[in-house]
Amino acid sequence: MSYRSGTVVLLFLSGLLLPGLLFGAQYALPELPSPALYGNLLMDRASSRGGVKPVSFSHWTHRTRYTCRVCHDELEFDMAVGSTEIDCNDVKDGRYCGACHNGKQAFGRQDNCVYCHTGDIAFRSDQFAGFSRELTPDEFGNQIDWSQMMRRGQIEPLNYLYAKPSETSFEKTLKLDAAWGRIPPAVFPHKEHNQWVGCDTCHPDLFNIRKQGTEHFTMARILKGEFCGYCHLKVAFPINACERCHPGMSR
Repeated sequence: MSYRSGTVVLLFLSGLLLPGLLFGAQYALPELPSPALYGNLLMDRASSRGGVKPVSFSHWTHRTRYTCRVCHDELEFDMAVGSTEIDCNDVKDGRYCGACHNGKQAFGRQDNCVYCHTGDIAFRSDQFAGFSRELTPDEFGNQIDWSQMMRRGQIEPLNYLYAKPSETSFEKTLKLDAAWGRIPPAVFPHKEHNQWVGCDTCHPDLFNIRKQGTEHFTMARILKGEFCGYCHLKVAFPINACERCHPGMSR
């Protein structure tokens, strides 16, 4: 290989790799827990104060059965952990967890307190390997491609318990230009998101519905849990998977 051709190849590779290197230098991507713990949380708004261990909740044990909309819209769980006021009477009356954990759809509360009030964020993580073995793999998060499985019909999570939501056929994929010239545009597919959440999950609180109407939409704020970071930091595939949103980008 001549000096000139070698220089051309080097410049070409630099053009592919430099954006990812610059991105990594500018932003500190979050460290990820193990796949079995990704999306796990402890619900402790009132438990510890009442002398009870916090409730452990793993999203991966529920995502094959229900879409995000069921809990965060229909059952009114706030997205921020610890911000929803729940007590045993609510559960007994069929609200929140009690909508399913009633002894019919899922185990009930009677004499089963220790199944939820474990105080252990890793509870049942030893079952994850067997759970995920037959599921479509991914690189990040739980290392499960949930949306791909839904497209293939491998899972058919329920989208409602009581009131069927209105159908939406909006499937437009948005192209979002990056502020940095060397970073390829991000894409946002409405169809995949509409399978899991309703339009009101994002609009108008997270994103202005007008085109380019959302101000301060930056990666720094996403990493603080705003905009896409509302879901794609803790439960939905993490933003460490740069190329999932910015096709053509190398990490």
